[in-house]
Amino acid sequence: MKRITILSSLLLCGLIWSCNRAINNSTENYGMAVSEETASADINFEAAPESQTRLYSPVTMKGRSETSNNTVSPVQNKKIIRSGNISIASKDIKKTKLRLDNQIKEHDAYYEQESTSAGSTYTNYNLIVRIPVNQFDQFISGIENGEDKITEKSIQAKDVSLQYYDVESRLKSKRTYLEQYQKMVSSAKSVKELLEIEEQIRQLQEDIESSESLLRNLSGQISYSTLHISIFYSSTENPAYTYTYWSKIKDSLDTGWEFISNLFLGLISIWPIGIIIATAVWGWKKYKKRKSK
Repeated sequence: MKRITILSSLLLCGLIWSCNRAINNSTENYGMAVSEETASADINFEAAPESQTRLYSPVTMKGRSETSNNTVSPVQNKKIIRSGNISIASKDIKKTKLRLDNQIKEHDAYYEQESTSAGSTYTNYNLIVRIPVNQFDQFISGIENGEDKITEKSIQAKDVSLQYYDVESRLKSKRTYLEQYQKMVSSAKSVKELLEIEEQIRQLQEDIESSESLLRNLSGQISYSTLHISIFYSSTENPAYTYTYWSKIKDSLDTGWEFISNLFLGLISIWPIGIIIATAVWGWKKYKKRKSK
């Protein structure tokens, strides 16, 4: 009985010892495997292609940003509206106007507005001239180099580049949207959707027409400069024409004739009162005759 107990104790101890050894071996194997995988991962990271490490590197991003900055479109042309005012004291109003007419033909300009006022001692021309922008300075130089005296001059230049390119950009966007909405008409699924698309198209067309009108107006002002010209001839020493004694007689006769004409017209205008007076006189005379009898 004792032998059986001793044998079974020995077997149990051997079994426990073998189990502990197996556990230790598996732990060591697991540690070695983990270390090998870590080492292989380190090796793979170090041996990674240069293209992968360079893809998100700060140097590469900096290079890309510099490249994108270099592709920025060049500065757009300036859009300038030039205008001015000039006053001319003329020695001979007819010659001055004739020289100005020739100068306008020479520089491909035109009169936008022309008005004249004249009196016994003065003659004035108020003109608005549109001149090609590339001829504007030469046109003014031609006036300054003439025989007449410049009494006033002012030149203005207004930069409308921001407004011009903003309108132009918005116009392109609206045209793009209009094309998209026009394509959507054929794919409308209901009458309500079709009406909504057509309303958007109508609004876009109105906006496009308004933008085109504004762009044409700006382009016209940019292409042709505006110059306001005032020509005057007024002097006590050199009147517009010689006011002689015969001229005074003529003016007096004209004034007398005008008075007679106005008096005659005035008498005609009161003809009802004349008829009433004539009737009253005739009645009074008739009454006296009857009374005397």
